[in-house]
Amino acid sequence: MKKLIVAAAGLLLTGAMVSTASADAGVSFTGDARARGFYRQDYTPLTTPAYTFDESDTSEWNSRVRLKIKGESKGGAYAIARIRMADAKWDGAKDQTKAAAQGSNIYTDYAYLGTPIGPLTLEAGLMPFNITTWSVWDTRTDAVNLKYASDMTTIVAFYQKVDEFDEAAFVTDPVTGRVNTDVDTLDDNDIDLGGVLLNQKFGGGWGLVASVWYQDDQQSSVNDKSGIKTAAEVTGAIGPVGVLADAAWYEADVTGTVDDPWGVYGQAAIPLGAVTVAAGVGYTMDGFVADGDFGPFIMLSDVSNIATGIGIGTGGDTTFAAVAP
Repeated sequence: MKKLIVAAAGLLLTGAMVSTASADAGVSFTGDARARGFYRQDYTPLTTPAYTFDESDTSEWNSRVRLKIKGESKGGAYAIARIRMADAKWDGAKDQTKAAAQGSNIYTDYAYLGTPIGPLTLEAGLMPFNITTWSVWDTRTDAVNLKYASDMTTIVAFYQKVDEFDEAAFVTDPVTGRVNTDVDTLDDNDIDLGGVLLNQKFGGGWGLVASVWYQDDQQSSVNDKSGIKTAAEVTGAIGPVGVLADAAWYEADVTGTVDDPWGVYGQAAIPLGAVTVAAGVGYTMDGFVADGDFGPFIMLSDVSNIATGIGIGTGGDTTFAAVAP
């Protein structure tokens, strides 16, 4: 039944695009660019939990240009793509020539299409996916979204292809060369994911983002990573103070941990004259690791030049506090 539903959605999208794409199209371009230089003294990136520092100094430059393209028909159908160009460290342009470019010269960041179907919008393709910076943020997914949006409410039902399993590669044993008759080449042993995302705004500046999703792993009965994940974030204001609360909980089977990982974080943003100071405290348990885009620690993330790539919680159960102006 799952395959029939996805196929029907795909056919519906194709038919809608055929009927609307014949209208006069409008295309818009936006984008951004940057060049950054930085210097490290006695610093080694923390690529493993075994933190290591040495006496050294390094200086580097990197730069990039990102171009976002949106084409839209009069009927409301659209296609969106973002292209990244020369997104790399400066090395005398050795890796940016036609013969040597290794994926950083120009590549697709995301590319997807969408079409309105009454009050809903159907999207499909390579898309960015966000829930909260505490749990899942700025990931890329091969997905189909069915979205409803109004001024106060956005609801997205999403289906994502996590892994397309090619069983043909396992028909012949790579060691003995014998044909493995136990492999069912007709069975679609993939990893799929589906769920619902709610973004609800309330009066007084309050808001709720919540999601629950299920991962269906049909590839291994021994190491089955099927299970549920949930995440939620509440934001608002109490007088002049902005508040935020995050929580996430995952089933152990999905993450491969012994116990169910979970984590919580709370923050208050307090205005002090011309400066607002954000004070937060959080806790991670049983293998939960915060997303790399989560602040307030620049180094404990993967979003800056001096970031370590070590997310909060990597080293085990973690209690942390932060004050960030």
